[in-house]
Amino acid sequence: MHRIMSGPYHLNTYVLVCEDTCQCLIIDPGGRAEDLAQYLNSRGLTPALVLLTHGHADQFFVCESFKMIWNIPYCLHRADDEFFRDPDVRTAIRNAVGLPPPHPADRPLDHGDQLRFGNQTASFIHTPGHTPGSSCILWKNRLFTGDTLFVGEAGRTDLPGGDLNTMISSIRDRILPLPPQTLIFPGHHHPGTAESTNLEREMAENIYITDFILDP
Repeated sequence: MHRIMSGPYHLNTYVLVCEDTCQCLIIDPGGRAEDLAQYLNSRGLTPALVLLTHGHADQFFVCESFKMIWNIPYCLHRADDEFFRDPDVRTAIRNAVGLPPPHPADRPLDHGDQLRFGNQTASFIHTPGHTPGSSCILWKNRLFTGDTLFVGEAGRTDLPGGDLNTMISSIRDRILPLPPQTLIFPGHHHPGTAESTNLEREMAENIYITDFILDP
């Protein structure tokens, strides 16, 4: 597994690798698409697909360019994909940021879908709250949480499509039941925090979990 941090929001891009085939799964590509392609080429890695944990601008703009370089499918939960198909939303994005909105996902995903790269498989876990389609990816004992769960905190719910109660339910019902030693890799690195954590530590120290879920 490789982790690449980029941009003013310290976006974490994760590259999950099948060692037998050198195929890889890209989670939340960031930075410049050309730099990411060079990073993969220099290591002999071939991306099989790109996955966005949710449909915010820091995720999808690089995804579009990266997809053009490699001509591979990109995946996103169905709820966020449908949001971007709305003509009014697409016009608003273009007007707000001056860039074309993303194309519809090549493969809209649902909770429980399996993502194959080489002879490896990762599981797609729908965890709405930050956005309606926010999701996590479970691979081996590693959970890539996007903007759902961070080290010591959780994702924002005050943006369009966010909902605090839905976020609480997602963490309680779909993250906390995982084994305590599950490693947590968040979608952004917040200065002053660790790059990763584990579920046991978050259940003991994450105020969001201890105050809102374990002891509401």
